[in-house]
Parts: sequence; C-alpha cells; structure tokens
Amino acid sequence: MPELRLFLVKTLGSPQMSELKAKLQKSITETMKAKDAPRLQVLRLMFNNIRKKEIDDRKDLTDAEVEKVFLTQIKQTQESLEQAKSANRADAIAEAELELSTIKQFLPEQMAPEQVEKLVNDALAEIKAAGTLPQGGAAMGALMKAAMVKIGSRAEGKVIQAAVKKSLGL
Repeated sequence: MPELRLFLVKTLGSPQMSELKAKLQKSITETMKAKDAPRLQVLRLMFNNIRKKEIDDRKDLTDAEVEKVFLTQIKQTQESLEQAKSANRADAIAEAELELSTIKQFLPEQMAPEQVEKLVNDALAEIKAAGTLPQGGAAMGALMKAAMVKIGSRAEGKVIQAAVKKSLGL
C-alpha cells in the first residue's frame, strides 16, 4: 500500500494543505508524545471542526477559512465560559479557559482597538471616496463588510462593530 501512495504522490502531486492545519496536526502529534490529554482533546476538537467544514464545503480550507473556523469556536467557547461562570462550575471554567488559550495560539495576534479604529476610518474614507456609502443602517453593514476585509481575524467582531459605530457616529 505504501507503494501506491508514493506512486499517487509522484503522479498527482502532494495535496496542498493550509499552513494552519499542518501546524495543528504537528501540535497534535507533539501533544500526544507529551501525553497532555486535556490539550490533546482541545486540539482534536479544533481539527474535527476544520474537517467538518471541509466536508460541508467539499473543499480544502485556506488559512483564512481555518481562522474563521477558529473564531467561531472561540465565540462558542466564550459563551460556554460565561454560562459556567454564572453556574459557578470551576471544572467547566478551567476547561473553557484551556480551550480559549489553546485556540488563540493558532490565531494571529489581536489588534489594539486604536488600530482597528484607524483601519475602519480608512475603510470609511474609501467608501465615501467611491460614493458608495448608503444612508442609515445600511451604512453600518457596508462599513462592517469593508472593515472585515481589511482586518480579518486580527480583531474580534465586537471590537470592529464598536469602531464602526464610533466612525458613523451611531
């Protein structure tokens, strides 16, 4: 069987894998060797979320798409953390905090709110210069979309939304 795989790789080429996904697989291997069961559980959950998204979309994910999967997982974990805190469950709090810290290791460093505001203001200036800024509430949607393209996963949606509201004077 290894011969067949080698033949396929030579003839078809090696499949391209997202750098983040490859980094995650390497971390899983290292964590297995270190016998760190709680961290391994989080890493496997992250990998399974990526695979689920790939199966749903029927394609390999890019790094940007993998980051979106991680951001979704962070949002869900933060909700679980809040529920655990309100229920005063120390075990669930520790588990959620471990999950958050592990996922954040795979994401780019988060931007400061001042940097986010600057990029949102730049996006607003571009939209105004193009003359495509809608009126009212639609302006917020258009600016959020433009800001998300510039910022990506380097800031949380709440921070971007606050900067957009500030820029539009809402």
